Order: sequence, then structure tokens, then C-alpha cells
Amino acid sequence: MQLKDFTYLRIEHYSGHPEVRAAADILVAHIASGKSFLKDRPGWTKAARKLIASLWMREGDMFRFGTNKNYFSAGKRQQVWLTKKTLFLFNAMVELEWVVKAYDAIPPKYSKKQQGGVTAIYSRRKTFKDLMVSLTEADVEVDNEIELVELRNNEGVLLPLPAKYLTSDSYLRTISVLTRHFNLLINNNNISKDGSSSSSSKVDNLLLKYQRKWTGTTGIGGRFYSGFVNLPKEERLAIAINGQSVGSWDFSQLHPTLLLLLQHGVGIEPNMFSTGDIYAMPEYPHIPRSGHKAFINTIFNAKSKDSAARSIATARTWYDLFDECWVVKTYKKNERRDGEPVWPEKPLAAARAYIDDFLFRHPTFKEVAYKGLWGDLQLLDSSIMEEAIDRCTEQHIPVLPVHDELVCPVGSKDTVQQILIDSFHAVTQGKFSSHTPKMTWSEK
Repeated sequence: MQLKDFTYLRIEHYSGHPEVRAAADILVAHIASGKSFLKDRPGWTKAARKLIASLWMREGDMFRFGTNKNYFSAGKRQQVWLTKKTLFLFNAMVELEWVVKAYDAIPPKYSKKQQGGVTAIYSRRKTFKDLMVSLTEADVEVDNEIELVELRNNEGVLLPLPAKYLTSDSYLRTISVLTRHFNLLINNNNISKDGSSSSSSKVDNLLLKYQRKWTGTTGIGGRFYSGFVNLPKEERLAIAINGQSVGSWDFSQLHPTLLLLLQHGVGIEPNMFSTGDIYAMPEYPHIPRSGHKAFINTIFNAKSKDSAARSIATARTWYDLFDECWVVKTYKKNERRDGEPVWPEKPLAAARAYIDDFLFRHPTFKEVAYKGLWGDLQLLDSSIMEEAIDRCTEQHIPVLPVHDELVCPVGSKDTVQQILIDSFHAVTQGKFSSHTPKMTWSEK
């Protein structure tokens, strides 16, 4: 097993199976034994069944789980399942020796170099697995209390959805689209990891449960997320739908294209750039494409050259042993910084030179730099994807969105491409009718 296989425990399953109910009773009783009175016992029991079912559904015994109290506090929570009940219940599992910390799972060199260290790795014990001898995947469901829409502030903390938004056409449409899409995926299609029909190959329904996530207000961002989005591309393209292999349509350089369309009424065309890729900066070979993409988007989204340069100047890089790739990260003022500096000497001057080099190479973008339009761009690309999901559902075509990418059966390749083009024009309301967005097709 590799480090990258130690994924976070997502507490998004539920089961009412007798063995889960019995284990939950043990867990709650253990917590209650140390208290004179346990408020909201039904709530504790439900939370325990979610935690137990989610832990049982893991493919392997090893997983990551953070127990820092800040993760669970009402004003700092960044995941819907991280409540104070969750922390108490997990710690009770540790005390009962259902799970144990795997102290030797993280190489020392990794924990010293990564941002904030590495969240602890735990392992399921035999004492836990022996409690579930007859439980099957058919007895476990995706938690139906998972919200389909989330709102977060700029620091990623969960916020309540505004009452006015909950009655809006936008919210009601999103709920309808995601509900019908999820039902299509789980009820009428066999989605497997490798094309086989065995129960062990079936993709967990949790990976197929999408949420729309807004930042700051319900008009900024709005992209769709699920466990499927977080899988490496090679794993996404390895699945099969009804025994048929899949591929993906990906809008090429969508945000830069939208910026040009908004500013000049023309999008990125073939051979527009000498490199063929706006995110290619060959004079900086030590920076991976993901780093260039982050820096260039910073140039677009910052409010001034100075603020863009100050952000880019903080960049650090390291090789992520979990995901087996190079990571480039910029930091806010008071964040702990790890890894190696991208700009070891005179970082602010180096960042300003990088900006100048980019705009010299791509002068068309001078007028759209420093506009702070990231939220508007994500709203456009997520609205295009919502329209495409809805149209695919209408035609009974199972699809899996990954931001501006859409995974679909290879047999639906041409239909889905046309749906994406039509969705692009529907969302932009014909403003760019002369432009056909460039897309690339990928398959395993």
C-alpha cells in the first residue's frame, strides 16, 4: 500500500443494520459512562451509526483522520460531518481499541517538509471488524442528510445558507438537477471500477453524490464537487458504465477563453500562443504546469499587480508523497510555510519579473489582468456544467462532472460534446455565438 491510499475518512454513510445499531449503542454507552447526563441521545446514536458505517465502508484498513479540536468547532468547521459529536465518538473508538494510530506509517522526511505536517493515520482493528460479520454494502446507504448545496467564507468555514436563497429559482433548480442526476446514476446504471459486474468492483454511491459549493455569497463560485472529483484522472477514466469504457470532454483553457470573450469578444483560437498552452512558461522549467496555472490565475484574479506579486512571491513547492506529484502553494500572511521557496532570492522582484514575462508573452491578456473575476468565471463554468448535467439527465446519459470536464460513456461521446457546446451558448445567452469552445477528448 502507498501513502496516497491513506485517504481521509469521510463520514457520509449511514446504516440501520442490527450490527451497526448494536455497535452504536456500545459507543454511545461508553461516552455516557463518563457523564452524569447525555443530552440528545438519539442525535448521538445517529451520529454513531454514520461514523461506524463510514468506517466499515472503507476499502482498506488505513485512513487519515484529524482530531484537532479546531476542525470541529462551530465557527471553524470546514466539513459538514466534523461536529463535536464526531470527535467524541472517534476518540471513544480509540479508547475501545476499534481503531489505533499507526505511528510508523508516515516517513519522517514527509512530516517535516509538508504544510502543517500530516494528519494522523489510523488503522481499523479486528475488534471493530468482528462486530460486523453479516453487514453488506447493500445494508449501507449514502447519508441522505448530506446537503446538496454548501456556502463557505473565504477561509473555507461553513456558513448557513441565506433564507432568501433557499426559496430562489437558482437553489431550487440546483436541487432538482442534482437529485435527478444522482437518481439516474444509482438506479439505472452499473458504474464499476473495472467493468466487471462483481459487487466488490461497484463504485461506492458516495463518489457519485455531488454538491454545489459557493464561496462568500451564493453568486460566487458554485462549482460541483464529489468524491469522484478527487480521484486521480487515471482512476476516473478506468471506470466503466454499464460495461462500457469512458472518456472525458474537457474545455481547453476555459477561464482564459472566457476572459478574452468578455473583454474582446474573441476566445482562444488554435495557434494563438507560441507554446500552444497559456499555462506553459518554458523560461521557468523548474515550475510544474500546476504552478504556472496557479500563478497565472493569480494575475487574473488579484486586484493589482502588487497584490499578485506579493501572493506569487510566497510560493513554495514540494513533492507530495501521498498524491505522487509536485505541489506549488501560495500562502496568506500568517500561514505556516513549508516546502522549498520557488523564488529563493529576492522573491518579490522575481514574482514581478514572472508577471512581466507572462504579459509580454501574452499581451492580449494585459487588459484582463488584475480584474478579480475568479468568482464570476467559476459561476460561468459551473452554470455551463449544471446545464450540461441537466440535458444529459434528460437524455438518460450518465455523466460525471469534474469542474469543466465531463466523464461519459464512449458511446455517448458525440452527443455529450454537442450538449456541452449547446450548454455553453445557453449560459452565455448567445453573447459568444460566433465562438465554439475548444474541447479535448481523453480516454484510457
